[in-house]
Amino acid sequence: MKLIILGLLLVLAVLALMVYIKRRRVSKAATIVRNSGETIVDEAMGFVAEQMRSQGFVLVTKRGTSVADVWGQAVVGFNYKIKLNDQGNFRDVGDRIDYWLTQYCQRKDLMENQEPMLRVSDLWANKNILEVDVVYLINEQTKNYLKDLSKL
Repeated sequence: MKLIILGLLLVLAVLALMVYIKRRRVSKAATIVRNSGETIVDEAMGFVAEQMRSQGFVLVTKRGTSVADVWGQAVVGFNYKIKLNDQGNFRDVGDRIDYWLTQYCQRKDLMENQEPMLRVSDLWANKNILEVDVVYLINEQTKNYLKDLSKL
């Protein structure tokens, strides 16, 4: 009887170890995708900042902050802060950012089915700071995230 219980405990320990290793691999893979995506999105937002500087917009954050902590580990999206001269119609700013992201994607061959792989997913104003979330549509989780946000 003790041998059976010991055998079952051993099997459970092996299964738990296998689950741990698999989760760690998935987590590591998601981190690799997110880190490479961060470089691409940071470069794209640098391009956008150059284009919009003449309109009085200053990119406060040169490197984005991952939104994966909130929306799930596999979501490749980053938050940026832009200083605004006035509150104005910040939705127009989002459209302009999307326009410049599309231009960047065309130049860098970041198009999929003739659509840009970089998009503004969300934006909101906080005093004179515009917070912009930009996603890199590199995986299904990020595409589903963008679809879910569009339903809100």
